[in-house]
Amino acid sequence: MTGASEQDILAQHITTPIFKINYFQLFRYATKKDLFIIGVSFLAAIIAGAITTMPALLTGLLIGSIQDSWSGGSSQDRSNSELTRFTIYFVYLFLGEIVSCYIANIGFIRTGIILSSRIRERYLAALLSQNIAFFDNIGAGEISTHITADADLIRDGISEKVSVAVQCSASFIAAFVIGFMRDWRLTLILAASIVCITLVFTAAGIMLTKYRQRWLGETAASGTIVEEVFSSIRTVVGLNAQSELVARYDSCLAKAEHFANNARLISGALLGAVFAVIYLAIGLGFWMGSRFLVAGTSSYVDILTIILATVTGIACLGGIVPPLQVFTIATAAGSRLYSTIDRRPSGTASRPSEGKLDSVLGYIKLQNVRHIYPSRPDIVVLDILSLDIEPGKTTAIVGPSGSGKSTIIELLERFYDPVAGDIFLDGHKLSELSPNWLRQQISLVQQSPTLFATTIFENIRYGLVGTPHENASKEDIENIVYDATRIANAHDFITQLPDGYDTLVGEAGVLLSGGQKQRIAIARALVSDPRILLLDEATSALDSTSESIVQAAIEKASQGRTTIVVAHRLSTVKSADKIIVLSDGQLVEQGTHNFLQEKNGMYSRLAKSQAVNLNEKESLDDENYILEVSIQNSKSVSEEIEKEHPPVTGSPLFDIVHKDAYALESLDRPSHQYSMRTLLRFVNGFHKDSMALVSMGFLASIQTGAGAPIQAVFLAKCLAALARPQAEYSQLRSETNLWAGMHVVLAFVQFFAYSAQASALGKCTEGLIRRLGGLSFRALLDKDMSFFDMEEHGVGALVSFLGTEPASMAGMGCYAIGNYIMALTTLIGAIATSIAVGWKLGLVGAATVPVLLICGFLRFRVMGQLEAHLRHVYQETASLASEAVSAIRTVISLNRESNVAAIFHNKLVEQDSKSIRSSLTSSALFAFSQSAPLLCTALGLWYGGTLVISGEYGLFQFILSFAAVNICGDATGLIFSSSPDLAKAKLSAIRLRGLLDRQAQSQSQSQAQPQLDFSEPQPLLQGNIGFRNVHFSYPTRPDRRILNGLDLNVHKGKFIALVGPSGCGKSTIVALLERFYHPLAGLVTMDGRDLSSMNMSAYRDQVALVNQEPTLFQGTIRDNLLLGLDASKYSQEELETICKNAHILDFIHSLPQVIHQIYITSTETDLIIQSRI
Repeated sequence: MTGASEQDILAQHITTPIFKINYFQLFRYATKKDLFIIGVSFLAAIIAGAITTMPALLTGLLIGSIQDSWSGGSSQDRSNSELTRFTIYFVYLFLGEIVSCYIANIGFIRTGIILSSRIRERYLAALLSQNIAFFDNIGAGEISTHITADADLIRDGISEKVSVAVQCSASFIAAFVIGFMRDWRLTLILAASIVCITLVFTAAGIMLTKYRQRWLGETAASGTIVEEVFSSIRTVVGLNAQSELVARYDSCLAKAEHFANNARLISGALLGAVFAVIYLAIGLGFWMGSRFLVAGTSSYVDILTIILATVTGIACLGGIVPPLQVFTIATAAGSRLYSTIDRRPSGTASRPSEGKLDSVLGYIKLQNVRHIYPSRPDIVVLDILSLDIEPGKTTAIVGPSGSGKSTIIELLERFYDPVAGDIFLDGHKLSELSPNWLRQQISLVQQSPTLFATTIFENIRYGLVGTPHENASKEDIENIVYDATRIANAHDFITQLPDGYDTLVGEAGVLLSGGQKQRIAIARALVSDPRILLLDEATSALDSTSESIVQAAIEKASQGRTTIVVAHRLSTVKSADKIIVLSDGQLVEQGTHNFLQEKNGMYSRLAKSQAVNLNEKESLDDENYILEVSIQNSKSVSEEIEKEHPPVTGSPLFDIVHKDAYALESLDRPSHQYSMRTLLRFVNGFHKDSMALVSMGFLASIQTGAGAPIQAVFLAKCLAALARPQAEYSQLRSETNLWAGMHVVLAFVQFFAYSAQASALGKCTEGLIRRLGGLSFRALLDKDMSFFDMEEHGVGALVSFLGTEPASMAGMGCYAIGNYIMALTTLIGAIATSIAVGWKLGLVGAATVPVLLICGFLRFRVMGQLEAHLRHVYQETASLASEAVSAIRTVISLNRESNVAAIFHNKLVEQDSKSIRSSLTSSALFAFSQSAPLLCTALGLWYGGTLVISGEYGLFQFILSFAAVNICGDATGLIFSSSPDLAKAKLSAIRLRGLLDRQAQSQSQSQAQPQLDFSEPQPLLQGNIGFRNVHFSYPTRPDRRILNGLDLNVHKGKFIALVGPSGCGKSTIVALLERFYHPLAGLVTMDGRDLSSMNMSAYRDQVALVNQEPTLFQGTIRDNLLLGLDASKYSQEELETICKNAHILDFIHSLPQVIHQIYITSTETDLIIQSRI
């Protein structure tokens, strides 16, 4: 294998090519039943669309009949009879429209819900089948964004918008069929508009797709930042890095805003171009029609019918623009999801192998193994390594950081396959064995154990997945689990918890201490009675007492099985049957502890180094002294630390901490009920800085809305002119040419008006989304730590919240208001015009408006409930997917891929049926609102025709008033055409307003308290720490007392150690010092001052924290070292000195990009975190 080809192969492990798909591939997972429903819905949509153009034909025929009556060509009785007959036809059309529209709408809504859920399932399944290297370049936040926001975009693109597009297309085709049947020459001339619109659509579609894909890319990148931050929230807060990370997030939002602005401008110009073509076509039709009429080759009825039908068809073609935009976005989103779904993992570790062994002895052999991580192709981790691991014995692997210890574990689990060489199990190559079967024989306990957001019992039971005991009786499973917890020294502390084995551990086990999590992970590993046990620093998080007990238990459990222990603390491997020492990926020496000590090699030096470190700590006693506090025996906690205590009340901080613990309820169901007026003021308050643009956009909206009433006047003038008798043909041509030319002027005016509206309001709206995203992110970061302990506040749910809520709330922003202004301008203009010309018919048309408004409002309410339901469901599934991907190594090692996929599937299936049932009512209301304009048209024709036949109205009055009545129906429908978007916007506005209000309330309370003034340079904190009668319970577990009257004083410059059993409150004391939580009673002081009165940002600048499970963020080592600090104050030499003191400088220099290296291992993470101190 050449170096170049090796690099290419490694790159294939982590790259994900973006596959271009077409729109119809979004329906890839439709079954025969789905296709049948789609076919029926498609046919119903065609019928509904064709019915839409029938009024043009009937109206032309009826007006022609009325014109004959007006000119004295027919009797009044005959005209009344014709009027009644045509009115009844409109009633029939209404019935046909409402039925067909309902079937089409409910069918496509079902399609969107079902197919988007299947795409979500396929996407998660594809993720769980990828090679581990794939996840080196993708974060759980990006995955949450894809599985929520992108899948929602696909749902919108294959749902009711399809019905709208099909109806518009059918109307367009039916209109031209009617036109060609009446007069093919005039219709053919008007058909030229189709070419223009097609060219406009094609050019705009290409640009929209480009910008939307780039927008989606930046949105996914912002989701990754959010996921990183919330999954490591304690690190972020402890480093005071909130502002810097918010700035990074805002940087991604700024790029997304740029692409979205371009897309909105193109969309507005596209819509304006469509209306311009429509008005140009009308003007051309009247101009040519008047010539045909004068020449005697066409009749008044034909011209009227063709123009009405053609205009209806072209207008419907314009109605395709919004759905096409949605389809474009959905296709771009689908391209991103399908790129992962269709990705075939590279490497044999991901290829299906079905090899199995009848029995497993546990003899493992590595032969000339060479390994390189795909994410670090320039670093050889294992270099031609050969070693033997004997069956049934305990083998320890030790060595410096980066020597390849944990890499061997990952190769044995087949997370990766070696670049060269082979690994054998009982003489069989691992690459020839089934990965699932292999992992059933192996159990792994990692250095940083991962627990899932469920009960303790379920977490341990997951270790039985894929084993013969998986489907055993409940009693047998309980016995197996209890036995495993006893071996892991976990049974006692579990049973002392209020809910015992049914205790929820929170996301990633956040509600348990590090030692408790580690013991549960060990129990999960032992529950399946594996033949091979892999322990990667498995006891690193345990206190000395628990470590000795668990170590003895592990030694007992290791009897008869192959056990591999990776450790840094050599005291844990002294009793191993063989110790293997690695350095730079090569075997340095091996043997027993005593043999290696006598050899005086690297192992001996490591052992002496640890002994020296211990002696150095002991020598500190001479200068300062070490204060070791036994938490169990002090007053810090009651002697029975697991007993329940009644919660302490009466402290102001008690109310603060518990109120914020239920902040999620205020997000979903705020305690304050905000009125629509309040929400509108809240949303549009963000536009204050861009009022000039908003005003320009609103003026443009008024112009776009006024276009329809103005065009109705032009239309009536043209039709009245064409009705002149033969003796007035010269005047007919003159008037028709004038008003046809006015259509041309109106076309250009409307094009610029739509473009200006989209440019001005679109820019303000995207600015609103960006600003809301940043403010919401900051508001969440300002929450107390108890907020993130809540089960409902999982990382996936918060990523989904930030990815969807700000964009959804834009449905109440200036762009949406501009559309409502446009609709209201059209409605008011039409009513005013109709009343001014013929007040009787105008009032009749106005009387229909309230009915349509009520129908639209009811639909808005129903859609709001449906949207809230869908949002809740998809956030739950996003949290599940995010959790699985964040713990992908644990999921794979437990063979939980199918289990996770099944849970995900069951959640979606259960909720999909509820969602479809909820959509039945909204579809009925939608169908009525779509069909009701036909009744308005029938009413207007009947009453207006009666007035004309009676001689009370002239033809111009009738046509203009009738056109205005039709416009009233269309404008009213337009007001609530965005009911789903408005429903989403209202829910989002309520949640965001509640979030920001809580932040403002919290800040006002904080400002009301006296604080240290850190605005000027202050002397360093001395470091005198005091705990005075401190009581504490975690807000998520208020009935379990952690600290009960703790009194503790630590003098400056002293070294203090906190020891005690797991869960006794050691980490809690640290958390209180960082002020992640507030004590329920008592005081925590620094230099005699109450911590709650101090500026936390300035305070944390002088306090450094190394967590038990340290976290690094995406970026270089330099970025991580300076996170939360002023980078300009630190030179390269200073950073290198800091790294040298942390004993990591040599490692960094060994990297190709030195301190700018991006990817590092978990062990190196510990050292880099320590470098910050």
